[in-house]
Amino acid sequence: MKYFTPFFLFLLLIVASCQSDKGSNQNSSSTGVAVVNLSPQEFKKLGGTGNILDVRTPGEIAQGKIEGAIEIDYYQADFQKKVAELPKDEPVLLYCAVGARSREAAEQLVEMGFTNVYHLQGGIQAWYQQGLPIVRE
Repeated sequence: MKYFTPFFLFLLLIVASCQSDKGSNQNSSSTGVAVVNLSPQEFKKLGGTGNILDVRTPGEIAQGKIEGAIEIDYYQADFQKKVAELPKDEPVLLYCAVGARSREAAEQLVEMGFTNVYHLQGGIQAWYQQGLPIVRE
């Protein structure tokens, strides 16, 4: 019985940490601007309205990318400098391999003053699984 309470608390923490964000928007605490999470189909529809930003490494991009995507490696030291060259009032649609890295990048863009930031949930993997096209250059 004395081990029940710590185990229960541990289990509760695990379950809480694994909860996914079911909403499509998540506000940045300091700006009030939301990063909008999109399904692959929604992302495709908005693709022609702004800059598509692929934040993967060159090795990952060599396997294929979304046509027209601008390549800026999130792991490079000059990531923010390169992103700052994009117009802050135009939509920016970000993706990576599975969505974690691009989500972090999207939050950085909001902090940098970008006002229309969209994120591809599941990354290019979800895109490809939906049968959407990729290009190899």
